[in-house]
Amino acid sequence: MTERIDDPRVQVAVQTPNDPDAPGHAELQGIGTGDDRPDGSVLAVRPWLTQDGQARGARLVTVGLEMYAAHPELELQNVPTMFLEGAVRMLKELAGYALAGGRLEDGDVMQMRDSLPCLVGFTAADGPDGDTVMRVMLLA
Repeated sequence: MTERIDDPRVQVAVQTPNDPDAPGHAELQGIGTGDDRPDGSVLAVRPWLTQDGQARGARLVTVGLEMYAAHPELELQNVPTMFLEGAVRMLKELAGYALAGGRLEDGDVMQMRDSLPCLVGFTAADGPDGDTVMRVMLLA
C-alpha cells in the first residue's frame, strides 16, 4: 500500500527565519553580510535541528491533525531553509500515518524507511499558542 502524503486535510505552515517575528531573525541578519558576521568556526558548532525551542531557521507545524484525527499537531523546529522541502514531506508522511489512525505519543521512536535507519522520535511540548504539539526529533 502506498502512503498518501498529499492528503488535503492537513497542511504545513512554515515560519521562515526571514520573517521579522521569527526567533533567530536578528542572528540571520548578522550572518548575511557585514562585520557582525560570526567566524566560520563559530557557525560550524551552532546546533541545527535542536527541538528544545525555536532559535533559528524555520518552524514547521501541521495544520489539521487536531481537527481531523484528534491528534496533536506535529512540529519541527530550527530547520535550515535548504531542507524545507524534505521536512515538509516528512511531516506530511507522519500526518498521513496519524490520519490513518496511528498515534504518535511522547517518547515514541519510529523507523520511517526499510532500507535506511531513518529514525524519528517524538516529544510532547507546549506550542506557541499553548496547545500541546508533538515535536519531531531527527534521530538517525
